Order: sequence, then C-alpha cells, then structure tokens
Amino acid sequence: MSGAYDDSMTDLSSDSFWEVGNYKRTVKRVDDGSRLCSDLMNCIHERARIEKAYALQLTEWGKRWRQLIEKGPQYGTLERAWTALCTEAEKVSELHLEVKAALMSEDYEKLKNWQKDAYHKQMIGGFKETKETDDGFRKAQKPWAKKLKEVETVKKSYHSACKEEKLAASRETNSKLESNNNPETQKKLQEKVEKCQQEVEKTKERYVKSLEELEKLTPQYMENMEQVFEQSQQFEDKRIRFFKELLLDVKKHLDLSTNSRFQTVYQTLEDTISGTDAEDDLKWFRSNYGPGMPMNWPQFETLDRSQPRSFKRRSILDWSVDLNRTLSRREKKKPSEGVTLTAISQTGSDQPVQPAKSSSSLTVPTKTEPVGTNPFEEEDEEQEEEMEMAEEEHTTVDHVTVNKEEIKTANSSEKTPDWSDEDTAGNPFASNGDGNPFDEEIESPVVSVPVKALYDYEGQEQDELSFKAGDEFTKIGEEDDQGWCKGRLKDGKMGLYPANYVEDIQ
Repeated sequence: MSGAYDDSMTDLSSDSFWEVGNYKRTVKRVDDGSRLCSDLMNCIHERARIEKAYALQLTEWGKRWRQLIEKGPQYGTLERAWTALCTEAEKVSELHLEVKAALMSEDYEKLKNWQKDAYHKQMIGGFKETKETDDGFRKAQKPWAKKLKEVETVKKSYHSACKEEKLAASRETNSKLESNNNPETQKKLQEKVEKCQQEVEKTKERYVKSLEELEKLTPQYMENMEQVFEQSQQFEDKRIRFFKELLLDVKKHLDLSTNSRFQTVYQTLEDTISGTDAEDDLKWFRSNYGPGMPMNWPQFETLDRSQPRSFKRRSILDWSVDLNRTLSRREKKKPSEGVTLTAISQTGSDQPVQPAKSSSSLTVPTKTEPVGTNPFEEEDEEQEEEMEMAEEEHTTVDHVTVNKEEIKTANSSEKTPDWSDEDTAGNPFASNGDGNPFDEEIESPVVSVPVKALYDYEGQEQDELSFKAGDEFTKIGEEDDQGWCKGRLKDGKMGLYPANYVEDIQ
C-alpha cells in the first residue's frame, strides 16, 4: 500500500491562540477593561458611603455619651479622660468624612475620566477599541485561515481515499478465501484496489502540496498576529499601570496612620487619660461633697425684730403638711379671725377641725402682727403635746387648691379655732399682701417636656417616682441644684426623680 490510514489522524481542536478565531479572547479583554473600570468605581463609591456612615455613627455616639457623662456622677480628671473618648470620636469622624470626600472627588472622578478617554462608545454599540482590535486580528489571520481551509479539504479527500483503498483490499482478500471464487469477480476487485491506490497517491500529493503552501504563509501570519496582539498588550498595559496608580492613591487616602492630625488625636487622648489623678479627684470630692465642705455651725443668735425674717420658698406639699400639723396642735387653744382655704382635710383624729364656714375648709388668719414672728415658733413649746397626739392622729394631705377668688378676708367679728391675732405676722400666706403665697408660682409658666427613661429607677421615698428604662412621661419644671426634677407619669402620679436617668424626647 502506498498510503496508510489511522483513526488517530482525525482532526482534534486546539485551544491555542494561533487557531482560527481564538484571538477573540484578546478582543474580549478590551471590553473587560471597561467593565473593570466600572466595577472599581462602584467599589470606591461603596467604600466612600461606608466612611460617611461610620463618621456619622461616631459623631452620634460621641455626642450621646458626652451628654450622659456630663449628667452622670463621674467627676474630676477621670471625667475629663472619659470625655476625651468622645472628643476622639468627633475628631476621627471629621477625618473619615475627609476620606470620603477624597475618594469621591479625586479617585472616583479620576477613574471616571480615564475610562471616558480610553474607551469610546460607538453608535451601533460596543467600543471603538474593541472593533479595531477585532478587525486587526481578522485581517492578519485571513490569508492563513483561507489556506488552512484548503488544507483541511485536501486532507479530508486524502483520508477518504485511504478508507476506500483499505475497504477494496479487504474485499479482495475475502474473495480469494471463498471456494466458489469467480475469476471475473476476482479481477474486478483487483482493479478496484489498484484504482483506489492511484486515488490515494493523487490526494496525498495535493495534501502535501497544500501543507507546504500553508507553511510558507505561517511566518507572515505569525508576524501580523504578533503586531496586532502587541497593540492590544500596550493598551492593556496602560490600564494596568493606571489602576496601580489609582489604588495607591486610594491607599494613601484610607491610611490615616500617616496623617499627622490622626496621630495628634490619639496622642492627645493618651495624654488626657494619663493625666487622670485619683488623689486629685478624691480631694475634689472631699472639698465639694465631703468633710471638706464649709459649714455654718449653729451659734448663739439674738432675735432682731427690726428686720423681717426671710423664709425659703417651700413646696405646696410642705406648707400643707406643716400647716396641718400646726393647726392640729392649736385647734384646742385659741380662736382667731382669718380667711378660709379649701380642700385641706385631716384624717385620723378624734376631733377633726371644724372651720367657721365649711366642713371642708381650713381657716387662715388675716390680721397682721409685728414682722419677724414665725408661725411655727411654738413647735418647741408644744413638742410634748405633739408626742401625745401622734398615736391618736395621722395627718394626710388630700389636695391644696389656692385661688385668689377663693381666699376671702373674714369679718373681724368671726372667730375660728386657729391662729390668734398674734400669729398673723408669721403667716406664710400673708407674704404677698393678698394672703396667697402661690400667686407667683401660679402665674409663672410651667415647663412641660416629654422625656424617656434611660435606666430603671425605684423610688426611695413617697414623693419619688418609680419607672423602667424606656418609659415615657412628662418633666415638669427645671432641674434643681441637687440634680432632681419633678415629673408626672402617664397615670397622673407626680413626684421627683434623678434628672440624669432620663433624656429629652426630640
């Protein structure tokens, strides 16, 4: 046989760049470069949003804890050290906002402009650079691809002829082995084999010739493909170098450790915390709240009747309790002229107060006495009497309502079992001339602010409120010097509570 055929000679596809059409991956890289630019822009944008959100959270955290520390019980240098954490958060928040601004105004915009300059969109879709690269590879590969197609055709013809020649030879061999072999048939089979052998020789010559021609075109084909590929490499090289430069800029903006202001923030924080002095704090507390506080120790004093004594304003509840207590002691002593206060009742006594005009009223003297008389001076004199009556009598205050229209001056002829004429000057209700000690408080506006509890609190006294963290109620009035406020719960109960246990509802 002049030629042999083997099944292993069948065409197997290759993944090599030099195969026809495999340059498409290089062309696709151009499109991928534009997509990578968009991905990196999204990456930078998301990081900028994270920086902004972190900065806002730091600011809110610092502000909230600064208020809690200022209202809390911490004091002295340790308070300054604790507050320094809030200051650090505010300073670092400013730096992260600057990082966000740099990422968006510099890095993001720089990448956006480079993408616009490097990739030019076409009206029909795609990028100009992609089309140029694809056209370059197609032009460089066209002659070689055409010749390769001819080689494939000749190779197919050659392999087909080899198959026919092999099949004819097999038939001739089988015919010789048969017993009833016809000479004419045997001759025809032999001629078929010779004809197939001649066809194999012809197709083989054409196949070899086509391969030689393809080999002659291969160097030029490789050179042209290299040139187009090199242009694509240069374009990709620009993109890679630009991305590297841009990422270094992003790193520079994100790296706060090289920022002098960032270093100063933590150096200041360290100095402030290191400056905490337990001895100084203990001395401060001793001087302001401990034994080191000044004290106006009791001394012998003579009564100066030329100057009226000033009384500190007391609450309605305090006045009513003291008045009830005093009246209960004096109700058996001396009647007096006075005016009637309503809604003060006394319970638990065998002999309740009997007012002049109403069973639910309380009389108050209206006559004057020399200035300086204390309505409660007789407490020391009547202490024994009070001890005896304590077991029999429990005074409760239901309600006190004072109104200018309800306070009327009684006639001088009317007598009630209350203060005498001598007690009028010490009457706390005569301090404003009209006999009403609450005019100023009623006329002044009352501050009502909704508040929310930050912690649980259990009232220790009867006049204190109890609540749970998260409860909402109303603050009435401003915080006093001791840090207490008056409030009203949703069920109407009123009382005192520590101001630093709540926060205003915005």
